[in-house]
Amino acid sequence: IMALGEHKANLPTDQDILFVKVATGIGAGIIAGGNLERGAQGTAGDLGHVRVPGGPETLCTCGNVGCLEAVASGPAIALKLGLSPKPGQNIPSLVAQQVRDGDAAAIAAVRQAGRDLGSVLATCVSLLNPSVIVVGGSLAQVGEHLLAGIREVVYQRSLPLATKHLRIIASSAGSHAGVLGAVALATEFALSPKAVEGSKPD
Repeated sequence: IMALGEHKANLPTDQDILFVKVATGIGAGIIAGGNLERGAQGTAGDLGHVRVPGGPETLCTCGNVGCLEAVASGPAIALKLGLSPKPGQNIPSLVAQQVRDGDAAAIAAVRQAGRDLGSVLATCVSLLNPSVIVVGGSLAQVGEHLLAGIREVVYQRSLPLATKHLRIIASSAGSHAGVLGAVALATEFALSPKAVEGSKPD
């Protein structure tokens, strides 16, 4: 939904987009040829449980070790930094605040999280050949530190042909991406002329 929102609101001319949400969890939305790709069972884009190449053997909530979510999500970074969030406090936002405050350890941890993300996204670039990777979610509030880590690895590991015109940017829609996507989904699918005509009784 966030990928669709970003596409419709800010990147209408881009037909191949990979939207990556980095927050408490990590996931992706895929726009290919202008269409939202869901996969056979609707699980396309589940990046969070892809193993980080050469990453630490951190136990993930799924039971496997070394998953991207266990290494580079907001809670994973907070754990590395020894942060203790207050009840109800958004953990990725807490990490982002540490970065904005200039905490060197937090900046280094976020940059490394970006590299870990980049090592997985480099494979996605080779597989999907997107024109743009958009990074959203509450951890994207850290700005260039996360993006720099992603770019560092993606541009290093992916073939020049795939990265020649590739942009890696922060979400312009921000926290509104999901709402914008839901509106687009409703208007283009549920309320499309075809859907409305099909719902009329004979």
